[in-house]
Amino acid sequence: MSIQSESALAQAYELIENGNPAQAKVLLEDALTADLDNDNLVFAIHCCSFWAETFASLGSYPPYEGGELLVNQWKKFTGLVSREEQTLEKRSMEKAALKNTVYAFKRGIYSCALSKFSAIAEEKDPVFNSDVLRKAGLCHKRLGSYELALSCLTKANSIYPAQPAVLAELADCYDLCGETKFAKLMFREAFFLDAQKIELSNMDSPLINSLAEKVREEGYSGAELLEWIPVYGTLLDVFNIKRPLRAQEVGRLKQDIYARENELKNPANNEALIKPRLISMYLRLIDYYMIEKESVKRIKEITLKIKLLDSKLYKKFVE
Repeated sequence: MSIQSESALAQAYELIENGNPAQAKVLLEDALTADLDNDNLVFAIHCCSFWAETFASLGSYPPYEGGELLVNQWKKFTGLVSREEQTLEKRSMEKAALKNTVYAFKRGIYSCALSKFSAIAEEKDPVFNSDVLRKAGLCHKRLGSYELALSCLTKANSIYPAQPAVLAELADCYDLCGETKFAKLMFREAFFLDAQKIELSNMDSPLINSLAEKVREEGYSGAELLEWIPVYGTLLDVFNIKRPLRAQEVGRLKQDIYARENELKNPANNEALIKPRLISMYLRLIDYYMIEKESVKRIKEITLKIKLLDSKLYKKFVE
C-alpha cells in the first residue's frame, strides 16, 4: 500500500471514529483515484457508504431509537464484513487493513450509540430503565470498557432482576474479565430462564461463542440453537457451576416439566423447541437431586425420560 493511501486511511479512521463516515468516504474516494487497484480503500469506501445514510438520518430519531438504529445496523454490517472475509484470500486486501477498518467503525458506532443511551433521562418504568442500562453496557463492552459495562449491567439487574438478556450480558462481561466462574453460573441461569431472549450476536466471550459453535456443528441454528445451548452446556460440562434451588423454584420447575410434557403430546406444538427445553429442565432437576443427595432412583427416573425423549443424545453423553 502506498504512503498516500495509508495516510488517507489513517485520516478516514479518525473521521469514522468521530461519526463522520460521509466525510471519510470523500477523502477515501479522492485517494482511490491515485491508487485504483487498492482493495483496502475500496472496502473502506464500501463501509462508509453503508453507514453514511444511517448517520445522516440520526437527527430525526429520539435518543433511544437512534441508539437502537445504530446497534441494529451494526448486526447487518457484521454480515457484510463476514462476506468480505470469505473472499479475502482471493483478493489483494490485507487482513490487517480490514480489521483496522472494522475497528474504526466499531469505535464510531458504539461511541455514538452510547452517547444516545446516556442522554436518556431515567423514567419511572424499571423495565425501560433496565433496558437502557443494558444497552449502555453493551456499548461500553464493545468499546473495551468492561468495568463500566459491568457497572451498567449490574445496575440494570438490580433495577429489574432476573432478565435473561441482562444476565447473559453480565456473564459475557465476566468471561471477558477472566471471571469464568461467575460467567458460567450466569450463562446457565440466563439460558434456563428463557433462551429466546438472548441475542448471540451481542456475545463476545470465548466461553459462549465456543459452546454455540459446538451446537451449530450438531446441525442446529436459529431458535433451536438457542434452546440446545443450555442442554449441551450442561452435558459438555461447560455450565458446571451450579447453585442449590429454593423450594419454590423446585415446585415451579416440576410444574413447568409437567406442562412441557403435555405440550409435547400435542402434534400441533413445535417439538423442535419444546424437546430441548424439556431436556434442559430434566437436567436441572437432576442437578437438584444430586446437590440434595436425593435417592438414585429419582435420578434414574429422570435419566430414563431423557433416554425416551432423545435416545441419540442419551447414548452420546451417558452410555
